[in-house]
Formats: sequence, C-alpha cells, structure tokens
Amino acid sequence: LVMLTSSTASANAALVVTTLADSGAGSLRQAILDANAAAGVDTITFTAGLTGTIDVLTDLPHLTGGIDLQGPGASVITIDGGWTEAGGESSGHALFVLDQLYIADGASTISGVTISGGNADTNPNQAGGAIQKYEGDGDLTIANVVLTGNYAPNDGGAVALYETAGNVRIVDSTLSNNRAYDDGGALYAWESGGILNLSIERVSMTGNVTESDSSHGGALYANIGTGTLTISDSVISGNYAGDEGGALLLYATTTNISNTSIDENVAAGGGGAILIGDQINNYGPHTLTISNSTLSGNSAAWGGAFYATEGSNFATVIQNSTISGNHASEDGGAIYIGPGNSLEIVQSTITDNSTDGLYENVGGIASGDNAPVTVTGVSRDRSRVADADETGKQGRSDRASVTAPTVAALTTITGSIVAGNSGNDIGTYGGSLPFVNVSHSVLGIIQTGVTLVDGGGTQVGVTDPMLGLLANNGGVTKTHALLEGSPAINAGPDPVPVFAGNEFDQRGFGFARIAFGIADAGAFEMQEPPEPIAPAFTG
Repeated sequence: LVMLTSSTASANAALVVTTLADSGAGSLRQAILDANAAAGVDTITFTAGLTGTIDVLTDLPHLTGGIDLQGPGASVITIDGGWTEAGGESSGHALFVLDQLYIADGASTISGVTISGGNADTNPNQAGGAIQKYEGDGDLTIANVVLTGNYAPNDGGAVALYETAGNVRIVDSTLSNNRAYDDGGALYAWESGGILNLSIERVSMTGNVTESDSSHGGALYANIGTGTLTISDSVISGNYAGDEGGALLLYATTTNISNTSIDENVAAGGGGAILIGDQINNYGPHTLTISNSTLSGNSAAWGGAFYATEGSNFATVIQNSTISGNHASEDGGAIYIGPGNSLEIVQSTITDNSTDGLYENVGGIASGDNAPVTVTGVSRDRSRVADADETGKQGRSDRASVTAPTVAALTTITGSIVAGNSGNDIGTYGGSLPFVNVSHSVLGIIQTGVTLVDGGGTQVGVTDPMLGLLANNGGVTKTHALLEGSPAINAGPDPVPVFAGNEFDQRGFGFARIAFGIADAGAFEMQEPPEPIAPAFTG
C-alpha cells in the first residue's frame, strides 16, 4: 500500500472507521463530518481487521477540507453507492466530492479502497460518479484504488476534475466498467483557467463507456489547456465512445504517452484509440508524444487508431511504437491527420491496418493538405483497403499505405520501409499531385502523379520487403524482423540521424541501431549473431 500525504499541511485529526454501517459513531460518514468540522488535512483510516462493504444509503457529505483517506487495500474495503446499470439513473448515491479545495486546504489522497456504485446525479454538474474534484487548486492523489461500476449523468463516470487546477496523480489503480452519458467514461478533466496537470501511472482503464451519440473519450476526456497530461506503464483497453475518441479524447492538451498499450477501443466517429483537437479554447500549439507503446485492434469511422482534427495545431511524434490491426470504415485505417497538424513517425512499425474502402479511402496514413508527415526508420507494410462494399461502391485499394498532402516538401520519408501493401504503397489523396522527399528507404509501388524527390539510396518498386510476421522480437513492442536477404539490410541512412534514443532500434536498449557498419532501413536492425561456443571435449 502506497501512502501519499500532504507536504503542505500537517494532519489535524486522525479519524478511524470502525464499522461498515452507513452512519453513526465509527462510520465513514461520521469520519467525513468530523473532518469537515476540523481545519487542515485530516487522516481517515480503518480499524485493523475491518473488512467488507460499506453500503452508502444516502449521498456522502461533500469534503470541504483536505483529506488523507488510507484504506487497508482495494480487496479489503469496498465503498458502494448502490448504482447499478439495471437500476438506471435514479439508483445510487454521490460518494466523494472534494468541493472547492484550495492549496491552503492542503493536498488530498484517497488510497487502498474499492469505490463502486457511485452516481453523480446530485453532484455539481452531475459529474464524477465516484470522485469529483470541483473548483479550487488543491492537489489530489488516487493510489491503489479500484473504481468500478460508477455512473455520471453528465461527465466522468468514475472521476471528474471539474473546473479545477492543481496536480492530480492516479497511480497503481483500476478504472473499469464505468459509464458517463456525455464525456469521459472513466475520467473527465477540465481546467478552470489555472494549470491542471494530470499524471496516470500504472493504471488499467478497461470497459468504460460514454453513452450519447455526441459523447467523447470512452476512457478519458482531457481539456487541460496549458497543463500536461502524462500516461505511463498503463493499459487502456475495450473502451467505447458514442462519438469520438474510443479511448482518449485530448483537447488543447500537451500529452506524453509511454510504455502503454491502447488496444481494442471503439469510437463511432473519429479516433478509435485517440482523437486530438483544439476546437474549444484555442490555446495555441500543442504536442503529443507516443513512445514505446502499442495501438492495436482499435476501430472508428476515421483514424482507426489516431485522428487529428482539422486546424488542431498539434505536432505529434510517434517513436519506438507499433500501430497494428486497426480499422476505419472511411479514412485512415491507422492514422488520419487533418490539415493544420503535423506528424513525425520514428523507428516504429505500422502494419495490418485497414479501411472498408467506401469513399476512396486510405488503409494506413491519411494526411490532409498542409499537414506535414515525416517518416524515419519505420517498417510499414501490409495495410489494406477492401475492394468493395455490399452496394458495389469500389474502394481505392491503390491508396493503402501513405498519402501525401498537396504542398511540396511536407512529406518526408527517411530510412524506412513502405512496401508490400495491397495496391500502391504511396499515393495521392483527393486528386492531389504531391511531392515526397525520400532517402535511404525501401519503397513499393508509387501511384502515378506522385513526385519523388530522391535524396539518394532509395529502392523503388520493391514488392516484397521480406519482413517476418509481427512478433515479439525483444523490447516492449512487437516488430517485423528482417528476413535473410531483405533489401532493407544495410539500406538505411549513413550516417544515422542523431537524436535521443536513436542509438537503438525500435526495441530499445540492447538492440543497436547500427550492427553491421550501416543501419538497416525500417524499425528493426538485424543484429550480430552471438559468438559460437566451442564444443567441450573430454577424454
């Protein structure tokens, strides 16, 4: 059990829950009332040996000061508000509402409990089924907590950070099977004009849902302006959004995602895994960095894995990551980049993504006008567009891989493999005649009208790049190994571009970027074979 307490205020009172009863002496409700009556940060613990479920029969009191709730473990104590999906919006009760807490009130911590069945119907803005941090700028840590089966008639099925600021950290926790009618099936974050920083570490977010057909962010909706969102060492899987952002919807948010799997999420609109945009507050340029992560098996109408809306002013960098098996019913089986954004992909694998091909669509990466795309050290193959639907509309399987914007010099491919896809490997979009800057790469079939500006060392017309199946070849993400005789061997840039992490291939430490004097093209570097061990002879 990790205990994270305030460093800005000393505990005013130590309160102990001794009973599972809803009210009365020794109850959680009475402990909250006593904490509200005292100044400063109060600590609530549970007596040794107490185990089971606290059934909350009416809304818990709002917390008006800092609190340090230290549970004995999520498997030991459950706090249940009584909401059930079968019972609908009228069932269940409000649980933890941190109301207008400011730095002067100290930081708050909730740890070591399971919170379920909360209903935000009576909360401010009907947000945060289990926990709501409303206004103020106090810090909050949620650690070793299970938040499951909670509901919000508005936003944040489990947690809502509503019109607030401060530093919020969720660590070593599970957010599962929560529901919100509007945005943020599990978690909703909206800053108030101050700075809200949100850190999610070693967290599982699974099976969360937003219900309405205009809802966003099946797991997380974040609009935190000038703050920063960090997601690391986490699993975000099986979430659903009624409109956009099956897993994550990020508005005006600088985001870093690392060592995280975002898999099997669904959006009815754009961005099966992630949708980014800046259509509300217009805070200016933003960055999204995805590293050492996997986006697989997600689906949407546009951007099976990832969708950047037009004019969002996002610079996205994807490095040492795998994007595979995603699907879009319209454009961008893997990635859709709208105009006014940029995309850079470094030492990553993009494979087996698809579209249904109803509207002359793109199975891999779709890029709009004035949307720069830079591809460096990438293995990119076997993405596809279906040939037709049941109505007989023909898909454009000749645009299965990378489409370029119309502006010269906006698409750059360096040290990469773009080959082996159905139809053309590099094509046009919307009738444009694009320019593609390329060097030291292995390319397949180029659609008529595409102009290659070759910086040297590029192979064109390669129909079989000789890559192995997507597999665990070491490192934290799956990769395509180069088969013996692959044209990508020793075909990469010389010298290799210098940037942080580029001393290794996609797999990271232990897999040198240059193993035989010259780098290979693509995300995988064939390594030196181990030294043979001489047989031992006896006698």
